[in-house]
Amino acid sequence: MADHGTTAATHGGEGGHTTVKTYIQVAIVLAIITALEVATLYIPGIPNPVLVISLLAMSAVKFYLVVGFFMHLKSDHQIMRALFVGPLIIAIAIILAVMALFSAFLLLPRPH
Repeated sequence: MADHGTTAATHGGEGGHTTVKTYIQVAIVLAIITALEVATLYIPGIPNPVLVISLLAMSAVKFYLVVGFFMHLKSDHQIMRALFVGPLIIAIAIILAVMALFSAFLLLPRPH
């Protein structure tokens, strides 16, 4: 007799679980995005705003994939999504604000 919990987890059945194949595909996509993030740092002449925006976008996609699939948030209740996505938006806003402050500070004329 088959264990229904194992069947649901491996065959994408009830309970909101995805298949092992999906987990492997998500892991491959995460590895590709990570490689793109590292490669982006080595592109000569890329403007800093473009670099920052592209890295933040790739990080947000990776966050969505990890939380959505590996933490099963994709099949959870809407309030659980809000508990993860809300702080992500706040964190991105804080990072951008701090970066703007530091870049503004670096652009100020230096006293002689």
